[in-house]
Amino acid sequence: MTRVRRAAVPTMVLALALTACTSSEPSADPVPPSAPAASGTGPWPTPSTPAEPLPSVPVRQPKGGIPTPGDADQDPTEVSRGALTALSTYDTAVDTSRHQAALRTADAGWCTPRYADQLREAVPRAAPGAAWTTWTRHRAVVRPTLERADQAGGPPDTERRAYRQWTITLTPHGRDGWTGTPEVQTAYATLTRTGPAAPWRVAALSLQ
Repeated sequence: MTRVRRAAVPTMVLALALTACTSSEPSADPVPPSAPAASGTGPWPTPSTPAEPLPSVPVRQPKGGIPTPGDADQDPTEVSRGALTALSTYDTAVDTSRHQAALRTADAGWCTPRYADQLREAVPRAAPGAAWTTWTRHRAVVRPTLERADQAGGPPDTERRAYRQWTITLTPHGRDGWTGTPEVQTAYATLTRTGPAAPWRVAALSLQ
């Protein structure tokens, strides 16, 4: 099976302002790993011409469910892994777009309150695209495979902030036995916490 890497131009952007945590750290934070610039306030770029939001649908759990925060709250690597797994799990039998996965991730508790609100408010205004249409035809479930891809020389973790980079492979499996061409993305996660004993939470994500 041929693996297809997405073009460098982001197709789903989640880069947001990192103001979700209250921190007493000095303002001179380390420079985060290189990531695409934000073009909106949620998982999808803001269109140049405003359009009406797509109709909302109830958020339901995908086949097999999604991970939720738990014992790994003190490990930023595992928190970022769990959040990205939830964000990248789709079930076209219950989802109408990738936005439902963003809502599930926000509701599961993986994000800071501010970032969770931003995910909920980022209502898509465009059809989910040709790949989604193909997945829907096969009533596919898409589950990600994650691999660490941290850059050499990246900023070190601090008491209240950490950065993680992942390569995500999305492989759709249809309920009719079909398996589609994988999509490969790079994910950049910024995590914060309010103190040394507080849980890590995702404050911003960027996918390209």
